[in-house]
Amino acid sequence: MPQHILIVDDEESIRYTFSRFLPAPERVVHVAESYEEALERLSCTTYDLVFCDIILGGRNGIELLEEIRRRGLTLPVVMITGAPEVSSAAEALRLGAYDYLSKPVRREALLRIADKALQYKALRDEKEKLQADLQAVFRSVKDAILTTDHQLRLVQANEAARHICGISGELAGRKLEDLGLCGGTCFDLLRQSLERRRPLERERIECVHACHGRRIVSLSAAPLRGAHNEHRGAMLVIRDETRLDNLERRMQERPSFHDLVGASAAMQDVYELLETLAEVPTTVLITGESGTGKELVARALHEGGPRREGPMIRVNCAALSENLLESELFGHVRGAFTGAVKDKIGRFEAAQGGTLFLDEIGDISPALQLRLLRVLQEKEIERVGTTTPIPVDVRVVAATNQDLTERIRRGEFREDLFYRLKVVTVKLPPLRARREDIAPLVSHFLHQFNQKLGREVQDVAPAAMNLLLAYPWPGNVRELEHALEHACILCRNGRIEVEHLPAEMTAGENASAPDEATSLACIRRALSAAGGNKTKAARMLGISRRTVYRKLDEGSAPKD
Repeated sequence: MPQHILIVDDEESIRYTFSRFLPAPERVVHVAESYEEALERLSCTTYDLVFCDIILGGRNGIELLEEIRRRGLTLPVVMITGAPEVSSAAEALRLGAYDYLSKPVRREALLRIADKALQYKALRDEKEKLQADLQAVFRSVKDAILTTDHQLRLVQANEAARHICGISGELAGRKLEDLGLCGGTCFDLLRQSLERRRPLERERIECVHACHGRRIVSLSAAPLRGAHNEHRGAMLVIRDETRLDNLERRMQERPSFHDLVGASAAMQDVYELLETLAEVPTTVLITGESGTGKELVARALHEGGPRREGPMIRVNCAALSENLLESELFGHVRGAFTGAVKDKIGRFEAAQGGTLFLDEIGDISPALQLRLLRVLQEKEIERVGTTTPIPVDVRVVAATNQDLTERIRRGEFREDLFYRLKVVTVKLPPLRARREDIAPLVSHFLHQFNQKLGREVQDVAPAAMNLLLAYPWPGNVRELEHALEHACILCRNGRIEVEHLPAEMTAGENASAPDEATSLACIRRALSAAGGNKTKAARMLGISRRTVYRKLDEGSAPKD
């Protein structure tokens, strides 16, 4: 592509000389004898270089330079003067002139300056093209991109950053931590990247934004270097993976988690929370009705975390008197009370490096509540009968089936202990709120009792399964477990019938309650429990195989 050069001079000899010296196969030279003609040519042609005399008749060449810059043209301008003055040369350079030539012009000097100016223009054009391409990429990518200076002040933000983070380029100059839009995990990673001077990544973290709600994002932070390899800031890339995470979770619904059984949406939420809590030492309060599996949750937290190699100690706080519970928890020294014939360690010391599960925490006395609060705060205990502190490294998990807020209102439970225990709460749903889990639970317990009792119970009769699905289960999973154990003991023919179930289940109108067995959710859970065998699933639910196929067709589920 040819390079276009414009010569602006009111002397014909200069225009002629330059026109003879400058042409080359890749160059096209144009001339203008006045300020007005130069502007006209600049409006019609894109030039790569301008030579302009400082004196142009009644106009000043510096005025032309100013007009070129006002139009936003980035081409180099070389000023020509017969008697260069320091002030005019300085003004020309201040306004952005590339260089200046003194008359008389020597051919070697002219060609040298022209070559350098055109090289400069080519490099600048390439840089601008590269910057334009980068800006196009910056604007079009769907990941949020933020750049900052070394003090974490925002420099640039692309359009995706507005949608994902609520941060736009208009906030440039403000510190990211001052924006207060989210929890700041991504900004912490950016700060660490700057401090360590190396790229850092975080996969699939939860981000809760003040305006955009909960998102799952992956982060990548890297320091930015200047022309002299100095650290001048950092870049953060945020990828929104919420949709992918939700899709994977739906595809990977778990029928069980440790010893907990159930694939309902309510239990999936519990499993997800337990996975998050297992890796941190946070105190957890488990709530739920009796029989929902609170001890299984405590065990899942223990076995899923870094303390799994340590002991898991359970204390039923409702089963012991105040004095016995105090000694049981904290231990005692010889002579502390009548019958204390030797030193004894308490459950806190026994659980050292592991987990202490305090079941029925709502039943402890006010005095013990105060002692427990101090242990949670100070991380040390005192055995009964001594004031010597003993450090303890124990994760405390508590459980209750009571409404502790109501007990606080009545003055029966300390509010400060309540908030110390419930850093995070795991609420277990009652069995009646997740009836789709009944079929897999039945399969699970039948397998257990066949091994325990030496039986070969294969399935449940349709009428009996309908009753199991319709029963309100006030005792929750524990009651279901006991009912099935009762049935397995009485069953002799390999199939549980209604008469094998406890009498309280068959009394009243339970058997005539709405049939849950034909719901699509129950059919899918039964299929999962039956290993995909539709005939077995139909037997478990007490419905025909044709009904299973029809319901799966209605739910657009594959039949094979």
